[in-house]
Amino acid sequence: MDSNCNNFVYLDGNVGTHDGVDGDISRRIGLARTVFQMLKKVWSSTDISNTTKMKVYATMVLSVLLYNSETWTLKQTQENRLRVFEMSCLRRIAGVTRRDRIRNKEVCDRVGLLQDIANRIQQQRMQYFGHVQRMDHTRYPKLALHGYVHGTRRPKKRWIDTVKDDCRQRNVTLAFIKQQR
Repeated sequence: MDSNCNNFVYLDGNVGTHDGVDGDISRRIGLARTVFQMLKKVWSSTDISNTTKMKVYATMVLSVLLYNSETWTLKQTQENRLRVFEMSCLRRIAGVTRRDRIRNKEVCDRVGLLQDIANRIQQQRMQYFGHVQRMDHTRYPKLALHGYVHGTRRPKKRWIDTVKDDCRQRNVTLAFIKQQR
């Protein structure tokens, strides 16, 4: 009998051996979709302003969707999946459908979205990176960040590579970033 487990939930995050963060993202989207659907009376109400609906969305839906997202190393396809989910929620909040042929930018303007989901994740990742950088050098997160795994095989994109990309996009230079490859 094989007792190996390739996929499990630990600290409310999906941990898998093969799919990277795909499993966690799928699980998070499913949980957030459930929360969003449970609030359908709020989204369809004409008595509630879009500002209030967006506060409810950020509090109830995004908090579920983005839990632990600062540790994700996202590929473009995963980022697109998150954007598609966000836009479907925003269209529902704005009361428009795809048939109305209203562009995403217009929908974002209608509901007052200031920061899309990718920027939100990027901001959280940068905050977490700063938090880890300020830790004592004996703490495990800092050891893991600056540690080196011997061997020839490594993931195609590491978390620190994502942080470096975030810094480049925001025109931020850090002494640590310059020291590493």
